[in-house]
Amino acid sequence: MEYYKALKLKEEWGDKPCNHPKLEKVYYTGAFLINYVCTQCGAEFTIAEKLEMDLARKKCTGEKLQA
Repeated sequence: MEYYKALKLKEEWGDKPCNHPKLEKVYYTGAFLINYVCTQCGAEFTIAEKLEMDLARKKCTGEKLQA
């Protein structure tokens, strides 16, 4: 998701709760940045935070974790 689009989305979403169903890499003028952003609310996450969320979701759904 483009950086400024994510900022606008975050501003429009406000303080409503979000379960962050889908995260995408953020890019700025064609270059990908390090962070990820929620496509629903615009919240930004680091790579480590994204991995923690992915792990927690897999544990909740019972999906097999890769070693």
